[in-house]
Amino acid sequence: MNIGMVSPYSWDFPGGVNRHVEQLSEQLRRRGHKVTVIAPDGRESEDFHNAGKSISIRSNRSVANLSFGAASAARMKRFLSGKELDLLHLHEPLIPSTSMLALHYSNCANLATFHAAREGGSRAYSLARPLLRPLVRKIDVRVAVSESAKQLISGYFPGDYRIIPNGVDTSEYSPDGQALPGLDPGRFHLLFIGRPEPRKGLDVLLDAFPEIHKNHPEARLLIAGVENPIRKMEGVIWLGRLSDEQVPMAYRSARLLISPALGSESFGIILIEAMASGVPVVASSIPGYRAVVDDCVQGRLVQAGDSDDLAAAVIALIEHEDTLREMSEAALQKSREYSWQKLALLVEEAYREAIDLHGRTV
Repeated sequence: MNIGMVSPYSWDFPGGVNRHVEQLSEQLRRRGHKVTVIAPDGRESEDFHNAGKSISIRSNRSVANLSFGAASAARMKRFLSGKELDLLHLHEPLIPSTSMLALHYSNCANLATFHAAREGGSRAYSLARPLLRPLVRKIDVRVAVSESAKQLISGYFPGDYRIIPNGVDTSEYSPDGQALPGLDPGRFHLLFIGRPEPRKGLDVLLDAFPEIHKNHPEARLLIAGVENPIRKMEGVIWLGRLSDEQVPMAYRSARLLISPALGSESFGIILIEAMASGVPVVASSIPGYRAVVDDCVQGRLVQAGDSDDLAAAVIALIEHEDTLREMSEAALQKSREYSWQKLALLVEEAYREAIDLHGRTV
C-alpha cells in the first residue's frame, strides 16, 4: 500500500504521538509498504513531507507545536493533489493541525487514530462538534489507543472504535545493549523521562526524592527531557534532552522508571518502552496507566499527586531485590503484547477495511 502517515505535531519536538508515528511507519516499511510521514517542521526527504512551520499552542495542560492556517492549507492541498495514496492514517485529525487539513483535502481512504484522554472531557470538542461532523463522516475506520482515549472521543462523536494500542520496537528497546556512559553502576538509578509540564508530575517526584535518598543514599534520580534543572538537589542528575539513540540507553541504565503523571495520559508509551527494557515502573494510578501496568506485577501504581505514597513505594522496591527481579521479568513478558511486529498486523487489517469501505481495493 501507499500510505500517508500524518502527525499533527512538530517533528522537531519528541513526544508520544511522534514516536508512535515513527515506529509504526518503520515497521510498515519493513513489511513492504510505501509510507510517507507528513508533519510540521522536519527535513524534507523521500519518506517525509514537511507540512509547514509550526507554532506553539497551549493545550491539555501542555504546549503543542502545530501547523494550521492558509499557508499550511495550500501546502497540504498541493501535496495531496500530486500524490496517489491508497490511504491516509491521520493522528488526532479533529484538532486544528496538519491532520485536520489532510482529512479535509483527502481523496482516498482515511483511518484516524485518537490518542488523547482528558478527565472531565473536552470543551473544544463540545463547542466545535457541529463544525467537525462533516470531517468525522470522511473517516472510514476509527481507532483509539486505549479505553480512556476511546471514552473521550466517542463521548462527542459516537461510532465504532477499535482499540489498537501504542507499540514498542522490541529490537530497539530491550535489556541487551549499551547503557548511558559515565554513570556509576553501583548506584540504584531511578529514571524520569518526559517534558517539564505540570501534568507529568515531576514536582511530585522531586518532593518524594529527599525521603528516598535519606533512606537509600545510593539512590540516584536521572531526569531526562528537561533542558534546565528545575531544582538543584543532592542525588539528582539532570541529563537534558536525549537523542533517539540515547533513550534506550537511559532505560538500560535504570532500575526503576518513575512516571508520576497527574492525569490526561491515555496510555503512556514510556511505560512499555521501560518494560521492554526489563525495567519495572512506579507510576500514578490513572486510567491510561492502569491499562498497561498491573499493580504489584510489572511495578507499582501509586496515588497521583501523593509524594509520600510515591516515596514509600520506591523505598519498598529498593529494599526487596527479589521482588524487583520478578517484576523485571513480568515487565519484559508484558511488553511483548505491544511489539510493533505484532500490532502492525492489526493496523494492516484496519487499513484494508478502510480501503474496502472507501470503495477501493489494493
